[in-house]
Amino acid sequence: MNKNYQEGRNRLLLILCILLFILFGALLLWSRSSNAADAARLQELAAREDQKDQAEEQDASEEARPEETVEEETEENQEQASTGQQNSENEDQESAAEETATAPTLAKGIVCWGDDLINGEESATHSYRAVLQNLLNDSGYNLTVIDKTLQGAGTLSMMTMAGVPQEEVQSYITAHQEAAQGQELPVTETGIRDLTPEQTQRNDLEYVPVIFMGYYGGWNHDPAELARQQEAILNTFPQQEQYIIAGTFPLDGSVDSATLDSVMSEKWGEHYISMASITSNPASTYEGQADLAAAILQKMKDLGYLA
Repeated sequence: MNKNYQEGRNRLLLILCILLFILFGALLLWSRSSNAADAARLQELAAREDQKDQAEEQDASEEARPEETVEEETEENQEQASTGQQNSENEDQESAAEETATAPTLAKGIVCWGDDLINGEESATHSYRAVLQNLLNDSGYNLTVIDKTLQGAGTLSMMTMAGVPQEEVQSYITAHQEAAQGQELPVTETGIRDLTPEQTQRNDLEYVPVIFMGYYGGWNHDPAELARQQEAILNTFPQQEQYIIAGTFPLDGSVDSATLDSVMSEKWGEHYISMASITSNPASTYEGQADLAAAILQKMKDLGYLA
């Protein structure tokens, strides 16, 4: 009995040992699996922490850069945009200024000052003023030609009619008398015609003046003096940028066309029209007056006074 008991006990212990061994092996396997899982989890957490740290470093770098670089870039972009806009505005202003400077205001009308070489009723048909009005109408220009001429009068009367100060006109008379040294002078060199209130009234100040005077004298046979008298009339207008000066040699032949034109061209430049250069007809003929009218129209186009 003791032998059997001993064998049973041994078998039981063997079984227990086997079970313990199996349990120990199971625990060992479970421990290894748990450790592997923990290691994997720790690696994943470490990787996440690394990504988080990198992200934080990048954010910190970006947060620091805008205060210096990004802000500078923004200011630079704004400055470039502002500069570009300013340059564009300046270019527009300069362009507008250039257009204003190069495009003169169109004429409101034309006023003819000086000599009337066609007398009587024929003046209303054959004078250069009448022909010029017809040419403007035929060309589609709605412009009025005002008549401020005098028949047979000298330049002293014309300056008086324009409102040139009397002391200035008298200075010419005094100079003519002194130059004559007691000799008798033509009336146009010293006399001033009686003028009506209608003649001295100025209703032409906004018109382009065409000054054609000197045929009957009044300037002591001196083209330079005639130019000063023309300028005195021109100065009675509020603006002196738009004007035309026309000239022909005087009735008494005291000055030839070449001498007169030389002085006038130097004084008035492109604003001057010489009768000798536009026609072979005398200025006092119908044909000469028509040629002068056509030249005035063309000159106004050339100077930009007509659209």
